Amino acid sequence: MTRSKVGGTVYYYCRTYKDQSKSACTKHTIRHNRLEVAVLYAIQQQVYLAVDYTKTIERINRAPLVKSQSKKLADAIEQKERELAKIARYKQAIYQDWKDGEITHSDYRHMKEDYEEQAEALNEVIEKLRAEQAELENGIDTENPFLKAFRQYGNIEKLTRDVLIELVDHIKVYEGGNISIVFRFADELRRIQEFIEVNNPSEAV
Repeated sequence: MTRSKVGGTVYYYCRTYKDQSKSACTKHTIRHNRLEVAVLYAIQQQVYLAVDYTKTIERINRAPLVKSQSKKLADAIEQKERELAKIARYKQAIYQDWKDGEITHSDYRHMKEDYEEQAEALNEVIEKLRAEQAELENGIDTENPFLKAFRQYGNIEKLTRDVLIELVDHIKVYEGGNISIVFRFADELRRIQEFIEVNNPSEAV
């Protein structure tokens, strides 16, 4: 967006329309004060989330439920690893059957491919379970970048350049004056929400 001033009122208008091509985009604008109010409100909502999530994470990390769920994940991993070991034994057995002439090479090849597909699927499940286990055991630190960045603006009432640079990645303005705000630390926020959803479903957003 590019800034301009008309009759004492500040507007932001589409840079694509002005700098690149009038056919590439329409000429849409938004008043400065409206944009500022919208962005400030959105930041305040993110601050609220950061404070609320911090309290929830602190409660989750103190709860014995985390240890119980970690045990369930460990048991699930162990079960899948036993299934994987069984498939490895089956592959070895059909290889020996082929060598002994009890099955054809074509049968061996198809059976081997089937076992390999099963093993691949099991490995994917095990990898996912281990990632969940690591996430659960390590928890989410309340000094997570998203939480830390937004919590510090708990009483924010006014936008500044520094706040925008630190918290906002970019802002999109559409025809009709609708806006979309993309915040920084989006990946961290997603991790937090997934952690809360797994460990405290009643609090998930």
